[in-house]
Amino acid sequence: MPNSKYDKRKISIACIICTYKRKNYIISNLSKILENHFFDNNNYLYGKLNIYIVDNASELNIDNREFVHLIHNNNSGGSGGFQRGLREIRKSKKDFTHVVFMDDDVKFEDDLFERLYHLIESLPEEDRDRPIAGRMFRMDIPNIQWTAAEYWDEGRVGHIGHHLDMSLPENRVDMNNSDGAEYGGWWFCCYSYSFCEKNDILPFFIHCDDVEYGLRCGKQPIIAEGIQVWHEIFATRQTPVISYYDWRNSRIVNAMYGFDKGYEVEYKRWKDEITEFHLDGDFYNEYMLILAMRDFMRGPWWFTHVNSARHHKRISNKPKNYRILSKFIWRVTAVKMRLFYGRTIKQYQKLQRKMDRYN
Repeated sequence: MPNSKYDKRKISIACIICTYKRKNYIISNLSKILENHFFDNNNYLYGKLNIYIVDNASELNIDNREFVHLIHNNNSGGSGGFQRGLREIRKSKKDFTHVVFMDDDVKFEDDLFERLYHLIESLPEEDRDRPIAGRMFRMDIPNIQWTAAEYWDEGRVGHIGHHLDMSLPENRVDMNNSDGAEYGGWWFCCYSYSFCEKNDILPFFIHCDDVEYGLRCGKQPIIAEGIQVWHEIFATRQTPVISYYDWRNSRIVNAMYGFDKGYEVEYKRWKDEITEFHLDGDFYNEYMLILAMRDFMRGPWWFTHVNSARHHKRISNKPKNYRILSKFIWRVTAVKMRLFYGRTIKQYQKLQRKMDRYN
């Protein structure tokens, strides 16, 4: 099995890129990566980076080569795609020391992976098991750092070094300070293989998989100059279906890690947001928020066993009578919350203890 202890000569990185119908990004980014010294057999870096492309649309046709691996997969979202990549890495029996989770639609500088390698090479022994968070810069305003790393604020994502103009010298003085950071977003984040070998990714489909994985790891991420990508900010990508996952998944993370405020507070929060959508005439977002709480209340057994690809198709199909369904599902879910909320939270806490026992 891959080693958890290594010296500089043994550093080996596996990068998982999960994609869905973004062929142009994949071709462009893969071409850039293949220009690196990792693929020059006259360089000492040769063979020390493997790329695992998990295609959730099963459409890509890329020639597999020694260090590039294409895996066709069902559309199980980013979470399922990254988990499939992890399974393939484990099956490979290669001596990896690190795993990178990277979005398919990012831009990056040509030598990003070489910078990452040399950073790992320079780490003292006590830091080798810490994640390395890649900064995220805005795609539309390239000099603006959206975040350097993240923290979890009881259901909301908090940003370290948020929205800083990095062309200004004063913003670069303390740019590698990771105080307060809890995890790195999976636009680009590197973990030690010793953690990934034992820890599966929960089936969130999208959003909060990186949050939960980072909280489970429990080590403050390293932030380093030059380890960065450019990505579209998430406010421009919000849809009712994404709102469903944001609400459901953030509730799951809160329940698992002790941030849930109890039935009365959480019921009021849910009802207030539903009411706000209703008063704004945004009845479809209202419906999706009701579905999110319904599915949260189904508990961790349902969450970890549901076919996420099929479930995603179901919730993405907007029913004609969704306004009538909203009224019915809301009433049933409200009763379930009143009767079983505390029990459901304890079940999620049990799931967290089960996941944490491997660390």
